[in-house]
Amino acid sequence: METELLRTFLEVHRMHSFSQAAENLSVTPSAVSARIRQLEGEIGRPVFRRSSQQVTLTPAGERLLRHAQGIVQAWERAQRAAGEDERTQIVVAGVASFWDIFLQDWLNRVYRELPGIAPWVEVSTAARVAEKLIQGDVHLGFLYSPPQHAGLVLREVERMELVLVSTRPGQAPEEALARDYVFVNWGTAFSSQHDRQFPHRPPGAARSNSGRVALGLIQACGGGAYLPLALVRRDLDAGRLYRLEDAPVFELHAYAAWSARGEHAELVERMLGCL
Repeated sequence: METELLRTFLEVHRMHSFSQAAENLSVTPSAVSARIRQLEGEIGRPVFRRSSQQVTLTPAGERLLRHAQGIVQAWERAQRAAGEDERTQIVVAGVASFWDIFLQDWLNRVYRELPGIAPWVEVSTAARVAEKLIQGDVHLGFLYSPPQHAGLVLREVERMELVLVSTRPGQAPEEALARDYVFVNWGTAFSSQHDRQFPHRPPGAARSNSGRVALGLIQACGGGAYLPLALVRRDLDAGRLYRLEDAPVFELHAYAAWSARGEHAELVERMLGCL
């Protein structure tokens, strides 16, 4: 059985939703449904009950759940162990948007300047990064709202301004949000502030959890989005995008989290020194 089927099963169970699981896994809902059908075909029984209100486990799904997490984790550990060489493997996980903004440059520097470290990199959701940190499956995580867990060290590593930009000059914020607006999910704190500032905005034309995806979409098709100033500065300077000066500015805080008692805590500190 492919571990990807079990990962999908676990994500659907965690979110109680096929569509939300699809968003977290960066695949289509039809792909999630196909994986679950394949899993059910291999088991020979349905693993979920589906209704308009919720998705719940069947008795077979509950029995599978007892083993699925352990199988996935054991396979990930086996992959890392099989790939070990003289370098030390450090598992790094971060939300997609941080890789767009600053983590890719940081990773490039770590790879160049710390040749003794072999980073094992994951792009994931904030909830999944937090879960893996607590379970000990990730050595270093980057996320919006780090879990308040006794075993974790937390450090704010970046603070970014989110500004409303548009491909159309001279718009009022309400106009930008009403036409071809791409809502970027920058985390729970941002969503709450955004809803308070724009309580009556219409649904966005599109949604994404990646600033880079949203930027590419509005560049190609027109529209607006809340994006980090560092990400759009060149486009603003070149006149390809326009900042809506009357729109509120939101702050996005990036945190690093790692285990203080982890076997690689010292190496993690060295990696963070490259930020």
